[in-house]
Amino acid sequence: MFMKRVYILLASGFEEVEALTPADVLRRAGLEVFLVSTTGAPYVQGSHHIVVKTDCFLDDVRAEEAAMLLLPGGLPGTTNLAAHEKVKQLIRHFHESHKWLAAICAAPMVLGEMRLLEGRRATCYPGFEKHLHGAQYVEEPAVCDGRIITGRGVGAAMAFSLELVRQLIDEATALELKKKMVVA
Repeated sequence: MFMKRVYILLASGFEEVEALTPADVLRRAGLEVFLVSTTGAPYVQGSHHIVVKTDCFLDDVRAEEAAMLLLPGGLPGTTNLAAHEKVKQLIRHFHESHKWLAAICAAPMVLGEMRLLEGRRATCYPGFEKHLHGAQYVEEPAVCDGRIITGRGVGAAMAFSLELVRQLIDEATALELKKKMVVA
């Protein structure tokens, strides 16, 4: 059976909750999830000094086999993603191939600065709206417009993750997971 693959990009200073909540929820939904080191090292330290062992490196990402690329927020994680040319090339490739892009908290800034949110509804961490060039800012936990899903922040990580499941699989699976995980 073909399994949908999701790559979650980890840069030094990523927000742990925004990376690991989607990883957990998507795996519970039966998707293949890879935590990707963008640093060249197998372990990446988050913004709250939690060190995470990744599954692969940026050079291992096979976009043709993937359904989604996910950018967690956090600082300086988001600025490290934005400064990484190979990350931006990968984002561009996913966008041009009409594959899913997801970003939460400060990370929608990366998509906004690349002008990928123009004419779309999007959300982000309060104060980062100025980076969502051409987007209609929406104050919701998770927003899906086209093949781009954005999330507001740590407190929205579960709603964001369930929206990813809703879009990648279906509403019934998202509702079943919500019930099993006792999400309010």
